[in-house]
Amino acid sequence: MREVPPIMVLSEETPDSITFRFKGDRWAVATLIPGVILLLVIGVFYSQGHSPNWLLFIVGIFGLLLVYSSIYSATADQWLTVDGKRKTIRFYKKNLYGLVDWERSAPDFQYIKVGRSIRSTNWRTTLVCRDGDELYIGENTFGAFNLESALILANKVSSKTGIIVKSQ
Repeated sequence: MREVPPIMVLSEETPDSITFRFKGDRWAVATLIPGVILLLVIGVFYSQGHSPNWLLFIVGIFGLLLVYSSIYSATADQWLTVDGKRKTIRFYKKNLYGLVDWERSAPDFQYIKVGRSIRSTNWRTTLVCRDGDELYIGENTFGAFNLESALILANKVSSKTGIIVKSQ
C-alpha cells in the first residue's frame, strides 16, 4: 500500500464474518459542495477584475483539494472482510491510485492495536500486519468515540481470527 487507507466502518456482521467498508459517498458530497463554492467565489472575484493575490490563491488551492477529495471518495471502493471460518482477512481497495486486493491468514498479523492518535480524542482500532502495513477499522469514519467501543470492535475481530488485542 502506498497511501494510508481511510478508516473502514463496520457494515455487516454475521456469526462467521465481519465486513468493514469505506463509506465515501457522504464524504464526497461533503467536500464537493464547499470545494465548488470556493472555486465559484474565486471565479467571481477574478471576473470582477480583482487582482490575484496570495489569499485568493490559497483559497483556490483549498477548493481544488476539496474537489479532488470528493472525486477520490466517490470513486473509491474499499472493504475488509474478516472470515472466522477460515481465519483470514481479505482487503480490497480500488481508487484513483489503482487496485490492491489480498487475503492473508491470521498469523500474518502481529496484533490488533487500540489506542489514540496523538492529536485525537477518538480511539483508533488498527490491524497491524507483520510487513508493517496498518489498516484502520472503526464504528464510524473517525474511529470510535470511546475506549469501550474500540475494544468491543477489536475483540470481535480477535474472536473470529485469534489475533491478539493490545490496548495502549
